[in-house]
Amino acid sequence: MRIPENILAECHAHGVDAYPEESCGFIVGSLDDVESLETVYPMRNIMNELHKEDPKQYPRTGRDGYMIDPREHMKLENFLKKIGKQIKVIYHSHPDVGAYFSEKDKEDALWNGNARYPGIIFLVCATNKGKPGDAILASFNSTVCDFDITEIPTKTTTTSSELLGGNFGISGILPSLEFIQEWKNGKRELEYGYFRFVPPKQIKNLQHQLAVLHQTRHALAYSSGKSALLELLSYLHDSFSLTTLNLDSRSTFITDALKSLEIYSQPFSLNNLPKGDSFSAKNGDVILLTPEDPQNFVQEEKKWFEELNKLRVPVIFYEETTFGFWQTDIQRVWPNGLTYWILDLIIPKSIDLPSGIAGGIILSKKDRQMAELSELRKRRGAVLSARNAELFCEKLTGNMQSAKSTIENSEEHETKVSYNHEKAVTKKLCEWENATSGLLFPSGMAAIMALMTLFRKKRKPRLIVIGLLYSETYSLLMNSGEHSTFDPIFIGLEELELLPELLTKNTAMVITETITNPLCGVPDLERIGKLANSQGIPFLVDNTLASPANCQPINWGADYVIHSTTKYLSGTNDHAGGAVLVKCPEKANILMKFQKNWGLVISDLEAKILWQRMQDFEERMIRFNKNNLAIVNFLEAHSAVKNVYYAFSPNNSSSHAKKLLTGSGGVVSFVLKNNTEDNLQNFYDGKFSSIIKAPTLGSNQTLVCPYTMLTHYHDSDEDLQEIELPRYLIRIASGSEKEIQPIISDLNSALARTTH
Repeated sequence: MRIPENILAECHAHGVDAYPEESCGFIVGSLDDVESLETVYPMRNIMNELHKEDPKQYPRTGRDGYMIDPREHMKLENFLKKIGKQIKVIYHSHPDVGAYFSEKDKEDALWNGNARYPGIIFLVCATNKGKPGDAILASFNSTVCDFDITEIPTKTTTTSSELLGGNFGISGILPSLEFIQEWKNGKRELEYGYFRFVPPKQIKNLQHQLAVLHQTRHALAYSSGKSALLELLSYLHDSFSLTTLNLDSRSTFITDALKSLEIYSQPFSLNNLPKGDSFSAKNGDVILLTPEDPQNFVQEEKKWFEELNKLRVPVIFYEETTFGFWQTDIQRVWPNGLTYWILDLIIPKSIDLPSGIAGGIILSKKDRQMAELSELRKRRGAVLSARNAELFCEKLTGNMQSAKSTIENSEEHETKVSYNHEKAVTKKLCEWENATSGLLFPSGMAAIMALMTLFRKKRKPRLIVIGLLYSETYSLLMNSGEHSTFDPIFIGLEELELLPELLTKNTAMVITETITNPLCGVPDLERIGKLANSQGIPFLVDNTLASPANCQPINWGADYVIHSTTKYLSGTNDHAGGAVLVKCPEKANILMKFQKNWGLVISDLEAKILWQRMQDFEERMIRFNKNNLAIVNFLEAHSAVKNVYYAFSPNNSSSHAKKLLTGSGGVVSFVLKNNTEDNLQNFYDGKFSSIIKAPTLGSNQTLVCPYTMLTHYHDSDEDLQEIELPRYLIRIASGSEKEIQPIISDLNSALARTTH
């Protein structure tokens, strides 16, 4: 059956109107014409009312479920009989989780394994951030007693055309404002984008291969099996008001790690399984199993798993992979009753790989849950290295000769294959930051997430944020889960007089950035450090934008300094990583234990690339600083520019900048004098000869992006006004080019386009 475009548009429009809740209704056609689809009848979703009356029987709300008002349904059926029409399609929307036919949708559509509504097709329309997205059709196949799924893509199917940084590039090029708007409105999927948001092709390939191998629908790759387990348990913990993790007695490796998550655990023996009905999904029971042979275990305990499946109790397998995992000729069957299967992926040590290669994967058939986990992975940052993913794919296909280019992908190849690049990197960073210890993470956000998870406790939920944080750090704070006890408090850079009263015994930490992104504010680190240190409260500073070449926050009282090593420290747009530099050794030991427990470690391949890129870091930062000031001077003197934001701006607390910074870094933002969307488009959409249109910073090549349109696209004018962020702000991330005049010429031409 084909859904006419006008009919599909009406269903999408209903979903947009109902957002952020689910819409529902019917599509009606003629009795005499099987393919006839003529009219859309929106129905009332009564799920909120049912939940309010009986939350135990109806745990879902209109946000994640629907039930058509039976009175409206009956009234419509009577009317249709009179006019010779009938219901052909039942439709509903999915807010922010994509178009798919969920297990709950299947349950509602079946009766004793057969179609509850014979002949009826189901339509699911995605609503992304209040905008129409993709759609799918689900029709019952009586031969296999399951639903056949047909995808209905959005009209625009083109994707970004170039990858910034080559084969292992970390970001995609965004060619026009219209391109960005289509992406933000759900009308376009990005083939290339920032690596945490759009998985690199190597990771997509690995996820697809493993999903097919294990006969399941979804696979999500992580930096390790333990980090995958951390993300899954954190997600489940935030989904229930109370979580009890029921561990088999073999799962002793996780007992100590669980303390950091404040999850209650209850052990049991695989040789003496508790009865299935002793567990309850409503009470937050989750089961974690580590059987030696998962397939045989499921077969032997088939009835137990069937009972757990009926009770909807989440069951997790954690499998520590051996070399046998790579035997792809073995037929694998997804165990009935299993909710999640986590694989710990390992390529053992060898001459080419002195430390081995690690990764992790979550496999599942749960559509909504895996969609939500995918969104969490973007914010929390425990991502798998694209270099590691390529090796895993090559190992799966048995073509390790091709993978040697990945291992040796460097400008220099050390003669000692056992050279520890991670130690070399952290030693150099500690020297630059005056730190005692350093740890490397899969990404900058993974580093921030680790610290937040380590310090945030139920007894200490308060987190004080000073100034405007990086958008994803902010998102991590504001979207911590339905039952999270996070209590973030935001104060401005000029509101530090409020800080002493806010530093209470339930404060977990204070966090700020040396130079805030994108408005380049500079907080008084010395004052903040003295106040936090006097109360013994951890003080975290993200020093990415300033870099250790321009500031050492530990000198001003910071306990932990965070870096996205993807930015200035690398500079080449082909490395993913993060770092935490620590002032006190004893604090470093606590963080190190947390990192080891949860496998939040950087890839050895990424550490090697980073070490090579850092060799000329200090030289490059001199040019970053110089080029940035040249661009600032040009913009401030140009008649088409209204406001310019940079670290040494007189609008900032310049005394703080002059005291703390030896250079301004590479970021400058500005607003056009004719500050409209059309004029922003005139500036951005034209041709640039030397500047690249891409949403990252710290690149050796100068980049430009419409920052707010990327990070706060759906925010209201009131929301933006509250954080003092102009909607049409343009951010320039200056590069380390040896000649700045081509960059100035590009900007001059672009600004000229805004004055016609």
